[in-house]
Amino acid sequence: MARAGRPSKSDPRLDGVPFLIEKQDNEEVKRILAETGIDAGDGYSTSALLWAAIYTNNTLLAWLIDNRADINHQDRDGYTALHCAAERKNELGAKLLLEAGAQIDIADIHGNTPLWTAVFNAKGDMRLVQLYVQAGANLDNLNKYQRTPRQLAETIAGIDLETLR
Repeated sequence: MARAGRPSKSDPRLDGVPFLIEKQDNEEVKRILAETGIDAGDGYSTSALLWAAIYTNNTLLAWLIDNRADINHQDRDGYTALHCAAERKNELGAKLLLEAGAQIDIADIHGNTPLWTAVFNAKGDMRLVQLYVQAGANLDNLNKYQRTPRQLAETIAGIDLETLR
């Protein structure tokens, strides 16, 4: 995930965590997190939980949830693991997070909720959109540009989100 601006200072042991998560080296990730803290973030405040959702490493994601990682942690852009799961169409990861009680309507710095991210990235595959709608996501949450997930779905996909309830 590309971000503008300089990263904040963080523990250098966290620099390789995204690569380890992508490569499914979960034992090494667990070792690093035992030393740095389960919610430790990199220079962009991206925690292992968010990286696990991004790289569809659902085994690690489940372990993080079971070991009390903050399921509503936000990176410096306001993304949560539910946003990341939506962006990468990680349906199982999203289900794990929702079952653990992740908040469905946390907004990022643009005011976009995970439902907005799911709609934007759906490209005809509405499974995550439907999952978030059925989990109680607010269809009419206004972002900073005065647009809602309902409007976005109607505009880009011609879909009425009410039909997904």
